[in-house]
Amino acid sequence: MWDIAIIGAGLAGLECGRRLKAAGYQVCVLDKSRGLGGRMATRRVVTNQRENIRVDHGLRYWPSPSGVLAPLTEELIAAGLRMRWHVSAYELRENDTLMPVEAEPVYVASQGMSAIAKYLAQGFTLDDTLLSGYRATHLSPYDQADGDGWRIECEDGKVVMADRCAISIPAPQAVDLFVDCPSEALIPSALDTLKSVTYNPCLTVLAGYGERQDMGKLNADGWMVTDKIGTSTHWSCLDSSKRAQATSATSQPPETTLVIHSKPGFAQRYLDVGDLQLAASVLLRANARKFGDWIAQPDWFQIHRWRYADVQQPCRQAMLPVGEGLVCGGDWCAGESAQHQNIAAAYVSGMAMAEELQRTD
Repeated sequence: MWDIAIIGAGLAGLECGRRLKAAGYQVCVLDKSRGLGGRMATRRVVTNQRENIRVDHGLRYWPSPSGVLAPLTEELIAAGLRMRWHVSAYELRENDTLMPVEAEPVYVASQGMSAIAKYLAQGFTLDDTLLSGYRATHLSPYDQADGDGWRIECEDGKVVMADRCAISIPAPQAVDLFVDCPSEALIPSALDTLKSVTYNPCLTVLAGYGERQDMGKLNADGWMVTDKIGTSTHWSCLDSSKRAQATSATSQPPETTLVIHSKPGFAQRYLDVGDLQLAASVLLRANARKFGDWIAQPDWFQIHRWRYADVQQPCRQAMLPVGEGLVCGGDWCAGESAQHQNIAAAYVSGMAMAEELQRTD
């Protein structure tokens, strides 16, 4: 029996959890996957040439240390987890014109963006207070001698019981948890708010090219391109430059890897297709036409489907009370400013959920 259970180990859930744990509560965090971080995702790829190539296929980079994220960003820098990514930013415009653009300083992690999730979860113990592989399927209230609580049913018959609960997963997935929950246990307007939240999908291609360094008109030391005209690609980058800039001169240079994020409309067409190899090929060929034929001929490639990539219609609250001792939050909570979507929104929402659950103590 836990004081507080948190469903979802992305930034919002982990920030909420570590604050509540620091306040003295008995907290557990559940997540459906073995990895942590949600969109702060880094994939390890084993190839014939290298082992454990790290590629960031979710969060592209960490923003500059300003605004609401400043305290956490400074903390991560002090812990040695963040390093400046010296990257040249471009926009692809009409007639395939590649235009350099000014960009604020951005940060990455040499070990991959998932390192931030591991840092935030360092106060939790795997298979004890951090329950990975726990996919929550139903949520329902229950009565106990000293008050009400929440029963979380997971796949494979796993059950977690807690006095209070924070749900930090995409809003459409949160709605599914309440299908069999008694209506009197929930705030009706909260369910309407959850159902109003929408996302844009994204397909992400990861591709490796050995030690090829033929960048053509792009900066071989590091680049990212936002495509303003294409119908398939939204953003692409030389992901291996993140690792290269952290590698000493005497170390073996990292394998050249690219990451390509699709536009929402393109992703929507392929979202429920079982085999995404065709979609990956289309994205690779589209970038080859613009930046170099070699991009269409990778040594290896993988593709990942993000059904809930970017918030399209957010909730205008930092967190959403759903029932007694029950709150929801995440990157879909934009608060008063639509500019606080995704990474900043998730951080603020995690803090807000922690404050609300302490207030209802």
